[in-house]
Amino acid sequence: MIQALLVGLTVVILGFTEFWLCSPMVERPLIVGTAIGIVLGDVKTGIEVGASLELVFMGVMAIGGTVPPDSVSGTAVGTAYAIILGAGVETAFALAVPTSIFCQMVFVPKIATRSLFTPFIDRMVDKGDYKGIQRLFPLVSITTPIVSGLICALGVGLGADVMKEFISMVPQTLLDGMGVAANMLGAVGFGLLLKMMWQKKLAVYYFLGFIMASYCGMPLMAIAITGIILVIILYFEGEFSKRRKIKTYAVDNDAGEEDLFDD
Repeated sequence: MIQALLVGLTVVILGFTEFWLCSPMVERPLIVGTAIGIVLGDVKTGIEVGASLELVFMGVMAIGGTVPPDSVSGTAVGTAYAIILGAGVETAFALAVPTSIFCQMVFVPKIATRSLFTPFIDRMVDKGDYKGIQRLFPLVSITTPIVSGLICALGVGLGADVMKEFISMVPQTLLDGMGVAANMLGAVGFGLLLKMMWQKKLAVYYFLGFIMASYCGMPLMAIAITGIILVIILYFEGEFSKRRKIKTYAVDNDAGEEDLFDD
């Protein structure tokens, strides 16, 4: 029960922080998994599961009116049981995906809980009580994370024995398949991400990174640092090009004015 409360409280804190601080990315699976690992006393497993699920959910995001699977709840429950049961990423993946899909289905009712505050806000607006609205805003902000936290706490509160029995009923072949799927979905996540941000002028950098990783054997950190250096070079090159155009335009204008006065 204490573990369930800790998991639910962690989800609530992360959700409120994400909303209150204008999306500082604390609800990414890597951060959620690490936070769950900290509160449950197994940071190593938390980071490993969070990193694996980060690849799975990397390309999953809300676009337009679509509602993606809830990666926060899925990661929290999956990481919690991976730590409680002493299992690996395969078990975490087997529990994370169904949980995220279930939370996806309750997304609309969860968001609708904010409408409970609408009558109070309307009355405050009519009275011009803007300080009251400011005091109410944190409560409105934390409403949705509380619902997510309750769902995660309930999922973990079912107990390790129930989950052990559930896992034991799952054929080993299916668990092995889940492990293979987890590795494959990392590529799917990158593919979804590339599909949204792919541009012809950026394709050369994608292939450059592929060559650096596959043929040069460079580690991920070295590739990331190289990417940062390229960004800095391109930024200053763009700034230099802008200044040169401005200077050329100023010189041309001065020459035109001199010609005008020469006439």
